Amino acid sequence: MRLFPFQLVNVFAESHFGGNPLAVFTDAEGLDDAAMQAIARQFNLSETVFLFPSSKAAARLRIFTPSYEMPFAGHPTLGSAAVLHRLGRAGDDFVLQTEAGPIPLTQRDGVFTLQANAATARPSGLGLADTAEMLGLAEADIVAAPEWLDNGTEQLLVRLASREAVLAARPDPQLFMQRATLQPGRRVAYLWHESDNVATVRLFFEQHGAVIEDPGTGSACANLGGWCALNGRHPLAWRIEQGHAIDRLNVLQLSVDTAGRVRVGGRVIFVASGVFELPDS
Repeated sequence: MRLFPFQLVNVFAESHFGGNPLAVFTDAEGLDDAAMQAIARQFNLSETVFLFPSSKAAARLRIFTPSYEMPFAGHPTLGSAAVLHRLGRAGDDFVLQTEAGPIPLTQRDGVFTLQANAATARPSGLGLADTAEMLGLAEADIVAAPEWLDNGTEQLLVRLASREAVLAARPDPQLFMQRATLQPGRRVAYLWHESDNVATVRLFFEQHGAVIEDPGTGSACANLGGWCALNGRHPLAWRIEQGHAIDRLNVLQLSVDTAGRVRVGGRVIFVASGVFELPDS
């Protein structure tokens, strides 16, 4: 039997049972792609991350949802950073290698912060009426046509007119599958509204034909920062709140400096550890 240690953490957590759960496999050497995908499906969390040695960084990350691998995701990167820091394998300033490239990280007073890659934007082709219908909202709730933002992970950003509209959204599954499609098997939309430096957000994605809500999404938060940078809305420092509708509050810290550099941070709470058993190959 082969044994693989893992840690279970809650990322963007302000309380023990808040945040977005993450399984971090601290020594994944010996696991192939099929095994990592199967383990991620077994845990059935938003993502499971596997750490490998790297000559260029504190670790190399492989990030898997239950359905596919992601080149970059925020909460797995920050959760991995916290685990490596606790294990003494990373200091207060370090780099993690993702499939989307190197990500600089810092730790200050228990808050782990990543600097995201610069984002690019492209039009979605969706109008206000189409977007409203997809989300179960009124056309007046949609501020502007959605855009695809990509900082290593691409997501459809939808700016809404009020916090109430964000919380009231109820995506129509059939329309969501048709209109929020990044590629076959990848459908995702990030809804947001900001007032007085506090943004209320929700992220929906498709999994096995159902529309699922994510508790806390660092990559989408970084894409929101990328949108702000591309549209001249910086410098800024926002508190991002997510997970209200599924009773799983996540609090993210988003900043964009005068040069347009985007940083996303949050607290990480350790909740469990264990060993995963695999039969000998």
